[in-house]
Amino acid sequence: MTWSIVRRCALVCCAVLAISCSAAPTRNAPTATTATAPATATGTSTPTSTASPVPTTAVTLIEMGDNFFDPAQLTVKVGTTVTWKVVGQSTHDLAARDGSFILRTMSFGQTFSFTFTKAGAYAYVCMQHEGDGMTGAVTVVDL
Repeated sequence: MTWSIVRRCALVCCAVLAISCSAAPTRNAPTATTATAPATATGTSTPTSTASPVPTTAVTLIEMGDNFFDPAQLTVKVGTTVTWKVVGQSTHDLAARDGSFILRTMSFGQTFSFTFTKAGAYAYVCMQHEGDGMTGAVTVVDL
């Protein structure tokens, strides 16, 4: 090989490398954000945290699949009506551990609704599939 061929190959390789590097997408590292409370009279601010579940009235449907509830944990406001719907092929029942509601056998597509009127934690279970882990809870908060 002559030096001119070697130089051309080197130039082509450098050009390809430069093009591929400049065309590669860049990714920014994820950054954590902290909400800041409004400034106080002294001009300082304090970070706030949202570690506890945020109550919702938008998500009021709990799906009952084959051996699971989705979502299994739900936080809602007092007065919210939650509906359970069977989406699996198996039949299911539904019972609150405190006895506040109980419903015998439901089949695919059937629903059951309950309005939570008091704050508290309401654990519930499909008695037929409790051994398979089919348990859940609704936490009701008074805001």
